[in-house]
Amino acid sequence: MSRFVALAPLSVLATLASLAHAQSAASVLEFQTKLSGTGGVVRCGLFTEQGWLKKPVQAAVGSITDGQAVCAFKDVPKGVYGISAFHDENNNGKLDTNFIGLPTEDYGASRDARGSFGPPSFSDAKFRYYPGGTRRITATLK
Repeated sequence: MSRFVALAPLSVLATLASLAHAQSAASVLEFQTKLSGTGGVVRCGLFTEQGWLKKPVQAAVGSITDGQAVCAFKDVPKGVYGISAFHDENNNGKLDTNFIGLPTEDYGASRDARGSFGPPSFSDAKFRYYPGGTRRITATLK
């Protein structure tokens, strides 16, 4: 009986550690976009301020269904992030632009951030993320 009593706390600790691991593995940050087109895919990037629009922490692709797409980012650590996305209508892996560099495919960012004469700023798109469960952020691509 004394062995059982001594092992019981270890069993509880192992169970708690297992539950904590399952919770962190279940942490998902979703970026749901609304858009007008139906072809192609939506490409999303999760960024920190230092890599904003240049070097994503994670990239994801969402399939389009009923005018919406969801990009899922998994195992994202706690922090401040911004998400950028574009509707890759021709599925060529890049945001297409016209001859003067203006986008010809719809794009958007978290918090529906928009730039006046260029891309949105990180400060307009940023949000604080805490892991645990699923968190969904929405935006409209224009």
